[in-house]
Amino acid sequence: MMQMYTKKKNNGKSFLNSPNGRLLTMLLLFVVIMASGQQKMGKIKGIVKTSDGEALAYASVLLADTRYGVMSNNEGVFSFEAPSGKYTLIVTYAGFTTSRLSVEIQSDELHDVGVIRVKAASNELREVIVSDIQKNKFARKESNGIARMPLADLENPSSYSVVTKEIMQEQIAIDYNTAVASVPGVVVNNGVNDSGNDVTLRGFRGQATFRNGLAIDPRTQSEIANVERIEILKGPAGTLFGGAMSTYGGIVNTITKKPFESFRGEVSYTTGSWGLNRFTADVNTPLNEDRTALMRVNASAHTQSSFQDAGFLRSTSFAASMLFKTSEKTSVRFDAEVYSPTKTLNAFVRNSNILTVSSIKELNLTHRRSFTSDDIGTNRTSVYAMAEIEHKISNQWISRTSFQHGESGESNSIFLVLTYLNDDSISRGIRPFDQYRIITDNLQQNFIGDFKIGGLRNRMVIGLDYFAHTLNYQFANFPAAGGRTSVFAPYDAVRLDDDTPWNAISRDQVNDLQRANTVNQRDQYYTLSAYASDVINITDHLLAMASLRVDRYENQRTLVSGVKQDNAYDQVQLSPKFGLVYQVLKDRVALFGNYVNGFRNIAPGFDNNGDVVNWKPEQANQIEGGVKFDLFNNKLSSTISYYNIEVKNMVRAIDNITSVQDGNQKSKGFEMELIANPIEGLNIIAGYGYNDNEYELANASSEGKRAPWTPVHVANFWISYKLLEGKVKGLGFGAGVNHAGKTYMEVSNTFSVPAYTIVGATVFFDQPKYRVGLKVNNLTNQTYWNFYGQPQKPAEIVANISYKF
Repeated sequence: MMQMYTKKKNNGKSFLNSPNGRLLTMLLLFVVIMASGQQKMGKIKGIVKTSDGEALAYASVLLADTRYGVMSNNEGVFSFEAPSGKYTLIVTYAGFTTSRLSVEIQSDELHDVGVIRVKAASNELREVIVSDIQKNKFARKESNGIARMPLADLENPSSYSVVTKEIMQEQIAIDYNTAVASVPGVVVNNGVNDSGNDVTLRGFRGQATFRNGLAIDPRTQSEIANVERIEILKGPAGTLFGGAMSTYGGIVNTITKKPFESFRGEVSYTTGSWGLNRFTADVNTPLNEDRTALMRVNASAHTQSSFQDAGFLRSTSFAASMLFKTSEKTSVRFDAEVYSPTKTLNAFVRNSNILTVSSIKELNLTHRRSFTSDDIGTNRTSVYAMAEIEHKISNQWISRTSFQHGESGESNSIFLVLTYLNDDSISRGIRPFDQYRIITDNLQQNFIGDFKIGGLRNRMVIGLDYFAHTLNYQFANFPAAGGRTSVFAPYDAVRLDDDTPWNAISRDQVNDLQRANTVNQRDQYYTLSAYASDVINITDHLLAMASLRVDRYENQRTLVSGVKQDNAYDQVQLSPKFGLVYQVLKDRVALFGNYVNGFRNIAPGFDNNGDVVNWKPEQANQIEGGVKFDLFNNKLSSTISYYNIEVKNMVRAIDNITSVQDGNQKSKGFEMELIANPIEGLNIIAGYGYNDNEYELANASSEGKRAPWTPVHVANFWISYKLLEGKVKGLGFGAGVNHAGKTYMEVSNTFSVPAYTIVGATVFFDQPKYRVGLKVNNLTNQTYWNFYGQPQKPAEIVANISYKF
């Protein structure tokens, strides 16, 4: 039954006259004053050639972690202006990094770098094998999305990880969960109710809810055919990403593939265990001779049955991205994607606190027997459309305007909901949705500056963000004991053994279930935010970051079967962030520390006096410190950090009606990431995460307990070697391990999913025109479950062949 609340009356003050409004006005005024500083410029020029002396046309030349760069012309010549200072010049071709060069630009002077020779012949580059000549190719952390401005990893006071397309290809990843397996301290599962990708990190559960820096709310898992890289920012991130779709453990930002200046393509086919058939295509092409109009298209088709006696996945996807350089100062990008999977839906297993055993492995479960039926497969669809305009206002400032629309959902879906009855039996319940549709719109305006004041370099982002979220869904209530109703319909009970037959679940029988009533509901909210973040180079070695967000959240009145409810409320929240970086060795060793904030908006409720209260937003504050390395000419990259997160203002229940807002939860831990390229062709990724979390002051049932679905230990390791010379040039081998510690299935901490360690190995042959790979997942054939008590795949064989053109 939905509780009815009365909206708290407005005190009559406008937002601009409030303390928060005055603070925002002062912040924007301060930004305008700072931005008025002018920066002296210099010029850099050079020529890009291949190892055999041919000019390399249409190579991208960029100053690392800045927005300054240009594309080489037909003769390989480039030139552009940039502020005075020391930089790393990066040359890329067809999306791959080919060369890095240290440069220094003096104001009002021309710096000629001469001929830059990439380490490949012209024919090799045209065949796109340049990934072999990268140093530490898995350590590419160039990102404008993490800080919402160009900022190098060793300049950023926060820890983050980036999953590159190279590691996804080498590990023959066919889904999002596998793609993120190389990130330390992170485990990705299908959502708790088989919706989206659940991401466990730093003691909290979140989802992959950002696409190209804009918020989404996916009902489907993410398809990786159109993924360029995946960025994981660790810890609360409310200051730059808001509170609506970010979580306290961190945010996951999926970057999609974008067009570049060359004609390139790749088609790939993957097959394997349980009828796996997967086809992907990636085609990039210029649309005109001067390469000011570019397009890239990606598509996939995927089918695989379950390793169990029932269950399947069938899916298709299509994505297109177009870039138009309308002038030297302005570019426009369009992006659209549709993903449509049909699959059986399984929710997490409930009621495990009643069991007398302490672990799922002690139950008489049959790993390869399924409780579901292929007859209740559900089709879902996610659609995203994005437009972005980037304009160079001056040598110091650019404007980036981005809009993304998302829709995700399904019709006539059927969830299988399992509930333990005792140690020997389980009930099968059904929750159907007549329709379920999530609509999101995110409009974002960023002004990104790189300027000097008093000789100090400032890099700044000033942003405005509007996010709207609408959920429309229709569901059934079923008769329950005591004259009550429930959204779950009991189907039957089955024994946990190999000998007792189970009735297959029939869609016709589900549709014939007697309903008590049918409810149509619409929930809506929106946020309007302003934020600013400034990084100041106090010295050549010392950098400081200061950031602030003002966020206004408004929850609209819920519409239930045509009747508006009295549950509207609004909240205003300030979210600060501070950070320091001291580079002990310039661009090689950096000490960093940060204070960051995250928040979550809480719906009104009854206090212990029986009054309706507009609760304050829940707060999460993190203190983090650590060290980052980039040593031996980019061959060794590492981040080591310690964090302490405290969540305050949690609303905890006193009884079934009243609550009090004094709850507290703590999460602290240690993380280590190492990415190495000790010799040419040999690449290593290793990571470890330790987490200790506890509800310090909470509901009676959870106080002193650990959050469910969060392991104490998470570790990963991957090593591969590829022969770069000789008769079998391109032959490679790889192997790795992923470990996740024991997790509790409920907050009572009485029943657990055991720890698991999964081994994988691959062999591949990578040639200019094709690539062949073979991989074995779960090489030791370990029996294990995900955090939600669902059986996972035994040993699996995956074979892949790709043709490149």
